[in-house]
Amino acid sequence: MAVFDVNGNKEPFLLVQLARGEKIYAESDSLLAMQDGVEVTGQARGGFLASIGRAITSGEDLFQQTLTATQDSIVMLSPALPGDIKILKLEFSKGYYLNDYAFFAADDNIVLETRMNQSIGGALFSGDGFFILHAHTNNNSMGHLVINGLGSIEEIEISSEGGDFIVDNGHLLAWEDGVTYETEMVNASSGAGFFSRAINSVTSGEGVMMRLKGNGKIYVASRNLETFKGFIAKLSGAVPARNDGNSGFSFT
Repeated sequence: MAVFDVNGNKEPFLLVQLARGEKIYAESDSLLAMQDGVEVTGQARGGFLASIGRAITSGEDLFQQTLTATQDSIVMLSPALPGDIKILKLEFSKGYYLNDYAFFAADDNIVLETRMNQSIGGALFSGDGFFILHAHTNNNSMGHLVINGLGSIEEIEISSEGGDFIVDNGHLLAWEDGVTYETEMVNASSGAGFFSRAINSVTSGEGVMMRLKGNGKIYVASRNLETFKGFIAKLSGAVPARNDGNSGFSFT
């Protein structure tokens, strides 16, 4: 089995040791460097139609990189998002649901498939749509799933005894099979109705929240991708264009 390791602190990358004949797959354009003896191919995993379904419903790339070792080799992978990387160990029947853009890499025996969203509210209001990405092992084997998020990633273990756990949808990356969820707007006050919650959601700046229940691990990112994209969009509108004349701005 391939050996996965995270290197680097501020801007980590994934280091994978492959024995001859082993293979992994990763998001498109994630290859940073590799030793000689690794074949890199583009593949629509699960078939072309399944790949189209994942691309449409979860934002994942249509084609993914498959890296196969023809001899013992090392591969370095770099995520698209500037943030943390977590390696999740999957064994037997364990699986994880993944939010948009959370998937980074996996052992070859990890299966990615789309499943129906458990929450009608989540399908309509959270931006996840009616389908969600699920990762699990093939034929009750063992393997590794690697996720990436904007900023730092925190692992949290919840239990039914500890009560519900509420997370902003934009910060939630992955949750274990034993965890179920419902979608709601941020509470305006106890017993508030839909209209009050909608108004409070707009005025407070908070969007859709995920109420998580059950037993298992969840992974959250410190940064919200949609909020970050909005912040960059605001900055880009204020950044002056490069000018060779005396514009009052200095470029180096």
